Amino acid sequence: MVNVREYLIFGCIGFLLAVYGFLLPILYDNWSIFINDNIYNSIIQSDSGLLLITTFVYIAKYLLTFFFIYFGSAILANTLTKQTDSVMFSISLLTILFSFLLFYNLFYQEHFSYTGHFFAAGIIILLQLYIPKQKHYYIIFSIILFLVLLAIQWLYLIPAFTAFGFGTNDLAASIKMADQFLTGNSLLNTISSIFFIVFLTIAIIFTILIHLLNRQLDTLKKYHLQEQELKETRTALTESKVYEEISMLVHDLKTPLVTVEGLVSLIGMKLQSENGTLRTYFARVDNSLKKINDMISEILYENNKQELTVKELIEYVTSHLNIDNQLIKLKIDIDENLPPIHVNKIRFSRAISNILENAISSFAEKKGFIHINVKKIDEGILFCVEDNGPGIKTEHLKDIWQPGFSTKDSSGIGLSFVKRVIENHQGNITVNSVPGKYTQMNITLPIQEAGERTNEYHHINR
Repeated sequence: MVNVREYLIFGCIGFLLAVYGFLLPILYDNWSIFINDNIYNSIIQSDSGLLLITTFVYIAKYLLTFFFIYFGSAILANTLTKQTDSVMFSISLLTILFSFLLFYNLFYQEHFSYTGHFFAAGIIILLQLYIPKQKHYYIIFSIILFLVLLAIQWLYLIPAFTAFGFGTNDLAASIKMADQFLTGNSLLNTISSIFFIVFLTIAIIFTILIHLLNRQLDTLKKYHLQEQELKETRTALTESKVYEEISMLVHDLKTPLVTVEGLVSLIGMKLQSENGTLRTYFARVDNSLKKINDMISEILYENNKQELTVKELIEYVTSHLNIDNQLIKLKIDIDENLPPIHVNKIRFSRAISNILENAISSFAEKKGFIHINVKKIDEGILFCVEDNGPGIKTEHLKDIWQPGFSTKDSSGIGLSFVKRVIENHQGNITVNSVPGKYTQMNITLPIQEAGERTNEYHHINR
């Protein structure tokens, strides 16, 4: 519906422009009187200079008139066909244009032939095929149209072309007769031929330059897209290789870990009758080995998830943060009675750790404040991590999740990893940031137990 309305408005504009050009001779009637008087005076005074001035006025009068008729007809044709490079556009343009010209000829009784207009319309249709079909199409088209019509108006005044139907209207014929009397047609043959060739050449060169520039811009865009795709592919390969190597490394750790675990069990069995404290130490070592084994399993199998409380998760995350030597204050608020979450403990913890580490590094060893707030909202459980650091530039907000994007000297896979882990848990992550004030990361994790509700709900806000 919007497109139909736009085309209707556009068509009305084209029609009004063509009508305006049709009515211009009435507004410029004194121009015609001026031209006729000067033609007569140039003959009486034998003044070829006055005739040349009169010629320029004639060119200006008809250039303005036909420019609006041609331009309005082109807009109408485009409105009807919606494609300027189609055969229907050419047929529509010729039909609309010559309908206006026919009424113009009958209304003003100028008795001009249509040969010159067929020639002009053909050149314009041909040149507009090479105009890029972009938002500046009509600006470029109007410039080319102006140059072509200017060239054709001078063609009308070349006496040698009168026999072919060029410049047969009353004023053009009068000017050429006066020039025949004053200079034997040498003035108009020379001046008009030069201007015709110059302006038509400028129109053609301008069209070619615009066409070549557009092709160059298209090529640059393709190169840019290819470069972007190559960069994304390279980043994906690097990321894939990194995770593959990590997985292989972690997998290889299982073998010596099983060996150590077995040896610890044997030593523990042999020490059953020994000192109780020593047995306790070995029991703790054995328990730690089992935890390491569980961690390795969770890294290798990302879809392996376990149930744990939010408090356990946050304590696990913060226990691995190194902020003892930092000037950073960490505040943690966790709502009471939160339902347990079902996550891959290692990977989900790593995701939150990445966010916290980004916040810590943004302070650049200056004082800062990080607030971790976990609460229940309508959609699930919200993990909100906010810092009062330098923030993220607005133009970077849409790119921070892209693999390889980084404003620092890093691989740029941190936040893309975070997003992938969150989405693997059917969650969602968004960011709010004001440069120079704060950055807020919001992770929404769905509640696994369907139907569970509490009396208190919250919504995401600062």
